[in-house]
Amino acid sequence: MTSSKLQRYVYDNGLPFSHGLDYNLDDLQNRIDCKKASLVIVDGGVGEGKTTLGVHAAEYFQKSEINFRYQYSMGGVQFQERLQICVDGNLVVVIYDEAGDFSRRGALTEFNKMLNRIFETYRGFKILVIIILPNFGVLDKQLFDNMIPRLLLHCSKRNNNYGNYAGYSLWRMFYLRDKMKKLTVPPQAYDAVEPNFRGHFLDLKPTRSAELEKVSLEGKSKVLSQNILSARGLISTRDLMKKLHRSRPWVTEKIRKLSLKANHIYKKQRYYDKGVLERLKDEIQ
Repeated sequence: MTSSKLQRYVYDNGLPFSHGLDYNLDDLQNRIDCKKASLVIVDGGVGEGKTTLGVHAAEYFQKSEINFRYQYSMGGVQFQERLQICVDGNLVVVIYDEAGDFSRRGALTEFNKMLNRIFETYRGFKILVIIILPNFGVLDKQLFDNMIPRLLLHCSKRNNNYGNYAGYSLWRMFYLRDKMKKLTVPPQAYDAVEPNFRGHFLDLKPTRSAELEKVSLEGKSKVLSQNILSARGLISTRDLMKKLHRSRPWVTEKIRKLSLKANHIYKKQRYYDKGVLERLKDEIQ
């Protein structure tokens, strides 16, 4: 790639975003080195470049390209799997993209419980978590009370040449959350609370964009299919394990013992009628 073409994807500072964000990510590195749980949130409307900025931030923090197969997740289940991969592989950053995860009833509550549990478990593993979602206001109050979110990047007014972001500290996030509760149009809170810094960011390079698009489409297809099956009243083996607080061998053995048949199989995952959950509860001594 020639120098002129490279300029389309980096600023004069050699980064895909303007100065300001780099300093704040460096501060997070110091915090994580002290084994303190840290969360970066990227939010904004559809098409504002949230995922692009999230990837830029992750790759700056890691000082190298992230592996989309291991460090980018869509949906809560995949996020937990990717996080474990990062722990086992000594990877320093993982991205969670909401991907319509909150469309199911009760999904938001489950998501917040999962996040609180994860940060209690993984805070000593020196991993930066980046969460991408439409509005950070959906996150649980306990996360903020525990001072886990450290940086909010709000994306807005993206054009054909670059995207825009406003950066907010934890303290200003508290003010944003308070404003959102009082306003008829919650997003107006971003105009009412002055950010700590502002900046711009550029697109991903075409090759990286294509890689991300491939993984993203696969993830969205999987989430959509899982949501459809849930809407039909079916529950997966994985969900049975979570709701019963039992291991996979225990669940599969009880299903075999009771001769319970799966109603549907998708991507090698078995789905059962929700009545199976009650049958298995009876098996718990």
